[in-house]
Amino acid sequence: MDPNKKRWILVLGGGGLVACALGTLIYFQKERVAKLREEAEVTRQAIEKDREIIATNSELVKTVIVQREMDDVIKEILSNEKDVLDFTRTLHSFAEDADVTITSLKDTRASQAVRGRKEDFEKVAYTISFEGDAFHLLAFLNKVETHRRFMSVTAFKLQAAPRNDYGEDESPRHKITMDLETYVYKPTGHAEEVKIDNYDRKRDLLVSEISKRAAELRFTPYEYRGPRGRRDPWIDPRVEVREDVPQMSIEEQLELVASLVDRAHAAELLFNEMKSADTIIEEMKARGALEEELASLQTDIDRIQDESVLSYVLAAKRFQNQVVSVVERITQDAANADTGTGPSLAFLRETLNVMEEHVRNNDYERAIEVYQNVEPRLTGADGAERLQIVRGLQELDRLSKTVIEFESIHLDIAGIALSEGMRPVALINGTPVSEGDAVNDELVVRNITPEQIEFAFRGIVLARLVNQEAGS
Repeated sequence: MDPNKKRWILVLGGGGLVACALGTLIYFQKERVAKLREEAEVTRQAIEKDREIIATNSELVKTVIVQREMDDVIKEILSNEKDVLDFTRTLHSFAEDADVTITSLKDTRASQAVRGRKEDFEKVAYTISFEGDAFHLLAFLNKVETHRRFMSVTAFKLQAAPRNDYGEDESPRHKITMDLETYVYKPTGHAEEVKIDNYDRKRDLLVSEISKRAAELRFTPYEYRGPRGRRDPWIDPRVEVREDVPQMSIEEQLELVASLVDRAHAAELLFNEMKSADTIIEEMKARGALEEELASLQTDIDRIQDESVLSYVLAAKRFQNQVVSVVERITQDAANADTGTGPSLAFLRETLNVMEEHVRNNDYERAIEVYQNVEPRLTGADGAERLQIVRGLQELDRLSKTVIEFESIHLDIAGIALSEGMRPVALINGTPVSEGDAVNDELVVRNITPEQIEFAFRGIVLARLVNQEAGS
């Protein structure tokens, strides 16, 4: 075969093979490119979806941060387990502060419980029945409204008191039934809290929104300030008014009596403090304050009675029952307080310590005052130790009185004469006296020194300093 022809055949054959190889390669590359394009499209769609999630996630993170910060505020408002356990005690406290009388208190959760599905917020419900006037009701509602935990009144019923049918405080006693409820947060799920990166920084950026949400949940409580001249709409408070005598308004009469009732109650507390005092200082303070308050109250009582100030029936009845009668009882009880059983051992010891302290400080007047305050109670003391302390108190009282009388004696010490081998001589009230001489019937010179002269006075040795200008 011709070598040139053979060469061309080889060239053409090799070129065909290369063309086939290239074609095959191009075909497979085209399929790979198509597949890569499909993957790129899927990736692009995923990126778009992730971008949407990121945009949504940013708002979600803000919402979650705000809600987490609100959790503490919500926990302050909703009742916790301890509040639920103390719910009845809280209602009794409300009733005491509002001056109402509870007649019934029933837990109604059992009758209202929903079977089956559990909720994150458990309702606690009670039905309470009490007696009081319209303003007692308002005071009770104010306690519910301003309580630090959430409470709501779902229903109430009032049965008005009959005319002239009043309680011990001379106010009408309506019969009131009220349904109350609160909620306690008890999560039923156990989802884990998701960690948020840079939480503190993100929270600081949302402080304005957090404060706004917290302000919406919190409120400024209203201060209920009583009737302030309003009438109880379920009774007829009108009274006959005498035109010839200037009259205080009903509001003024009620306010006057209310202030006197408070003062009478304060006097009663002072009397109880005086009776239960463990120390003489406490008793003396309480007794002094009690006597002052009783005197002031009696002056006001006499003035009101003499001037016929109270024309409103309810105010007059309350004045008689809660002021006049209370003051009379306290005055009588205070007068009889020193009778009965003797003082306690602790009281006697404290009194002895106080008197000894006054004597050490040369405050003899105060020591005598302490003894005079307790002297009426000492007659009931019994037992060897009590009687020994009583004798000590009596001795300190005698000592204090002796010292005061000694200090009142006029002693003009003009000078003293001291010479070795001779008895010292002092010139007292212009008369020379020596040791053992009597200045008067009860005062005897016991010892003479350059600084002072000792005297025996009623069995006690007392000293008088020598005047600085006296010669010696």
